[in-house]
Order: sequence, then C-alpha cells, then structure tokens
Amino acid sequence: MSCADRRGAFVRTWRITRATALMVRGLLVALFVLDRPDVRLRNRHMQPWSAALLDVMDIGLDVHGELPSDDAPVFIAANHVSWLDIWVINAVCPTLFVAKSEIRGWPVFGWLAARVGTLFIERARRADTRKVNDRIIARLAIAGERIAVFPEGTTTDGSVVRPFHASLFQPAVGAGARVHPVAIRYVDTAGVRSDVPAYIDEVSLLASMWRIAGAQGLRAELHFLEPIEAPSPGNGRSGSGRSGTRADAAGPADPADAANIRVQRRTLAALAQERVAAVVAGGGRSTDGA
Repeated sequence: MSCADRRGAFVRTWRITRATALMVRGLLVALFVLDRPDVRLRNRHMQPWSAALLDVMDIGLDVHGELPSDDAPVFIAANHVSWLDIWVINAVCPTLFVAKSEIRGWPVFGWLAARVGTLFIERARRADTRKVNDRIIARLAIAGERIAVFPEGTTTDGSVVRPFHASLFQPAVGAGARVHPVAIRYVDTAGVRSDVPAYIDEVSLLASMWRIAGAQGLRAELHFLEPIEAPSPGNGRSGSGRSGTRADAAGPADPADAANIRVQRRTLAALAQERVAAVVAGGGRSTDGA
C-alpha cells in the first residue's frame, strides 16, 4: 500500500469514526430527550446534529433561495440522490420525513429515523398509504411542523429528475399546504456534479459511507425554489363541503370530488418536478432566479 493509499484509508477511517461517535450521541438524545412529540424540541436538536454530521464527513453546504416560513403548513418535495439528503435538508430546515418502509430496517439509521418521527410508508399497500396520509395531514396541522417527501420514489445519480408520483401529494391537497420544491445537488471542488454520494446500484450503506468519507472537497447544494400554493381544503369540490381531514386522506366518496383531487395532486407534482428538474439540468441554475 502506497503512502497516499494509507493516508486515504486513515482519512476515511477517521471521518467514519467521528460520524459513528456522533450517531451514538444522536441515539442517546433520541432515547432520553426526544421521548415526546415536541416539534420545537426535535428541531432544536436535529438541526445542529445534522450540520455536525456533514462537518465530520467534510461535506460543505451551499443554500440558495428562501427557506420556508412557518406561517402556513409546509410540504417539501425534493429530488433524491443519497441517504445524505435527509441530513442535508435537516441541517438548515429541520423536517419530518416520509420514507419507504425498508429504511426502518437499516442498522442504527432506521431506529433513529423512527425515533425522531419519520413516517414510513409501504406504497404497494393502498390501505397503508391512506393511513400515512391521515398522519401527514394531522402533522401539518401542528404549528411549526414541516413534512418532506422524495416523490421520485427512488434515488438517482443526480443527473436527472424522475417523474414525481402524484399520489404522494395527496396530503398537501388535503391540508391545503404550500408545496416547496427543493433541488439537491452534490458537486466537487470544481463545481461539477459528483456522483460519489449517489446511493444506487445495490450499493450497501457501509460501502456508500466509505466512498463518501474518501471524497475531497465534496459539497451539497440546496435550492429552495418558488413555492406552489396548494388549493384550500374543499376548494373546487362538488359542494360536499369536506375539509382536509381523514375523509380527504381516505379519498372522497363523490366521484367528482375524487376526480378534482386527482387533478390537483397531478398538477402539484408536475409543477414541483418541473422546477426541480430545471435546476438539476441547469447545473444549479434555475429559471426563477433561486
């Protein structure tokens, strides 16, 4: 092993060791402090902890655009590149995430995600999706709460943005939440897109961490784009008068109501996907100036 190889292995090991120590600290906080559903308490611990994780892994962070305000329900829709995405967003905008159910089984990460309130969903089970939608709508009614989804339904290498699944925007319609599109990019020292953090192609979590720990000058970019106003609950319905409650999440009985909601969520998904894709395709530049 050459001197450069030994140094690289040492840097990787040092970074992962520090990250592991930080994870242990996070587990202890989650176990003994975050034992009640207090949004402000969770956010107060989650933001500096996530920023520290990026710091020990030597990942820079650049934020563009205006952060969501808490004067209305906040529903974030972002493209998905890496397991790092959650910590990148939380480092500047503490958020409750909706994640696929498999993440619950990840070592350490899964338990920690569950402890801080992550909402896990099995999209193949319609009844489970409706149940989670109910919970999302209820959470959006809590002052200061933010919900984030990765509507592509999978990760990419960061060069493209796949179509957003409209069904994941059902809670935004039901709660009348403002949808905030967020574009995530990872770049190297030259500002060129980096696929080092990409969590794709059956790469294991440990292998991904080892690869990221060896990167030099890796930076994450967060682009908060122009928000999209969701229709007010009950707006444009066929006179049923229902609001953003359990009935909305389960799906209205009136066919006209159901058709209108499908149009609303497809519109939200298409607009959000279009804005995020424009930033990704433009190398970090968006047409709206974010």
